[in-house]
Amino acid sequence: MKLAVFGTNEIGLTASAIFASHGHHVVCTDEERSQIVALNSGEVPVDEEGLTEMMTEAKKAGQLSFSVNRLTAASEADILLFTEPIPVDENKHPDLTCFFRFIRKIALTIKQHKTFIIKSNVPPGTASKVEDILIEQGVSDRSFDVVSNPDFIRKGSAVKDFMYPSQIIIGTSSLRACRAMETFYEPITSSLQYMDHTSAELMRYAYHTYQSLQVSCLTMIAGVAEKYGGDVELIQGALPKTPKFSDHSLHPGSSFLGTDTLDELASFRSMIKASSSANQMFKALDEIDQYQPELLIQKLKDFLGTLLGAKIAIFTSSTVKPIPALPPYELVIKKLKEEGAIVQQFDTEKTKGKKENEMNAIYESVQDCDALLLMSELMSIKQLNWGKIIKGLNLPLVVDGHNLFPLDEMRIIANTYDLIYCSIGRPNIYKGLGSISVQSIQ
Repeated sequence: MKLAVFGTNEIGLTASAIFASHGHHVVCTDEERSQIVALNSGEVPVDEEGLTEMMTEAKKAGQLSFSVNRLTAASEADILLFTEPIPVDENKHPDLTCFFRFIRKIALTIKQHKTFIIKSNVPPGTASKVEDILIEQGVSDRSFDVVSNPDFIRKGSAVKDFMYPSQIIIGTSSLRACRAMETFYEPITSSLQYMDHTSAELMRYAYHTYQSLQVSCLTMIAGVAEKYGGDVELIQGALPKTPKFSDHSLHPGSSFLGTDTLDELASFRSMIKASSSANQMFKALDEIDQYQPELLIQKLKDFLGTLLGAKIAIFTSSTVKPIPALPPYELVIKKLKEEGAIVQQFDTEKTKGKKENEMNAIYESVQDCDALLLMSELMSIKQLNWGKIIKGLNLPLVVDGHNLFPLDEMRIIANTYDLIYCSIGRPNIYKGLGSISVQSIQ
């Protein structure tokens, strides 16, 4: 099949590389010429494990190319895959103006049957509107199918999540489209789940809302676990699993703000603001979520006594989007400064794709600091050289706001480097506590 992908984000590039590796002829497009020039020169703008190698092989095989000519790609393709994020207006409503305008332009190029697959974060009713636009533009309903196909991949593990999804949602009323999707997704190791357009479009909101509820519940339990000396990870491991939802991002942390979840929740809230029960649920979510920065501040004060004059290094990520207000690390920075602390912030995006000998900047950022606070979810900081980190800190105190590291691993590091490691809802780790855990003796 000939496939045109619209969007060079994590979803677009991952889908392009995977479907090209499965034998489809893929053209990945973007309006930004500089982005396409970079991709054609071998640069990959996203940090996804295995993606660069897969893209390189697909390009060498002649299965994958990049272009700014979006309409040409659309006219020549059998399948049109839309992955670009949909912007929101000042009221947090998805703004589909540009998306629908592009659909109208595509309609004028249709000379053969095309399947429109919508992965973008669109509100319910979008697929039906696309069908209406195509018919209004004079396209026969026998010449197209529209499929709602929301994604649930994580940044940092997009390739794995795309290849081994917990579910593949297909929203369509067309038997022809169902058969096409079975062929299209045949190499992917997951069964297809069919439903109508609207239900499929609501799945993304349902997924992120459900996930947020679970994360907030775990975060609340984590606070109780800390108070009484329990371990929230052991509790979480014994809780009933929900088969349709993977638990890859269900962990307590400083906040679920800053992830794609927040975008979806903002849009969802704007859609159902008239529902009093929904508003009460979101209010409870907000209260739990907004309290987390206070807990991180308190962890620092427990060890430092006072933050007045203390110098705190904080690792953050510039990819975190401040919607609808400040992202969590900005809230923490604001509160640290209110307490009189000196904040030294480092954006871990700068380490993306860097080798160990090129990462001096991240180690220089902790020099003469009294503690390190981790508020970045990027996988790259999991490769830290702890010896260099501890050498730069005045006090070997690390507060992990996202539970990035397993306790067994941190026990070994604590004994090696005399580290104090604090996380969310888990026991603090000091030198001398050893590397034995409950899991390792069961």
